[in-house]
Amino acid sequence: MKSLLALALLSSVILAQTFHSSTTMVRAEALVEENGHVVTGLQAEDFTVLDDDQPQPIANFGAESGSIRLVLLLDASGSMQPAARQLTQTGLAAMSVLHPDDTVALMTFDKKATVRVPLTADRNAVIAGVSKTLGKPLGGGTDIYHSLSDAAKYLGVSPTAPNVILILTDNAARADTTEAATLHELWASSVSVDALVVSSAPLWDEKVSQSLAGTKMQDVRRITDQTGGVVQQTPDVEGALRAMLERSRTRYTLFFRQPDAAPGTTRHLKVGLSAAGMAKHPNAKVRSRTAYIAQ
Repeated sequence: MKSLLALALLSSVILAQTFHSSTTMVRAEALVEENGHVVTGLQAEDFTVLDDDQPQPIANFGAESGSIRLVLLLDASGSMQPAARQLTQTGLAAMSVLHPDDTVALMTFDKKATVRVPLTADRNAVIAGVSKTLGKPLGGGTDIYHSLSDAAKYLGVSPTAPNVILILTDNAARADTTEAATLHELWASSVSVDALVVSSAPLWDEKVSQSLAGTKMQDVRRITDQTGGVVQQTPDVEGALRAMLERSRTRYTLFFRQPDAAPGTTRHLKVGLSAAGMAKHPNAKVRSRTAYIAQ
């Protein structure tokens, strides 16, 4: 009897593992650009997906811009005061490009992120929240990586709409939070990070960052590169914000079945163009997250 019970338990475990591996779907968003323009009109056969360097068939594909879940993450450190004034005066007119079924949350950050307006489809609530928050004197330190982690945890995993964080910052941050910890949270929540650097100063040079002892220099560009996002540097908040919000809605969505993997492990991911896709757009670049966390 004991042997039969053990066999039954073993069979149930095997069935559960088989069911898990055959039904766990991974979603990857891909932004395709060529010569500075977003590429539209591609089909599933124009893409390839590699999971830990192994080709994976695309099980489902979406080319339409559906709804998105967006966190508008605003740097509230003292160095952002000039950009804050511009944002409250004109920049939020750019939010008109969002669709009615998009949901937006407002978070601000210095050393950590704080939710100012929870996820909502009410644009006026977000606009009022920005005006109220940035109408006050800004100050405090800056921890970009920790704040991005906070925003990713707030969004969580979305079974329906893509997660996007659009961070507005001057990219001036020195803190101890590591890039690796931040990327883990972003990959776990399937978040694409777009960054608008509202500063005319040069972005941090890698050699300068490496020469500093102790506290590390943080660079939002390193995060955008590994989450499939884009970064733009300009003091023109309104025009750039509008363009970046439009771009956030033009990512392709690809689903594939997760190979057998221990839950919680990091899987390397690469989305590219197939031969057919490259024939159509030979100079195109695909932006997608470089890893995901197995379920």
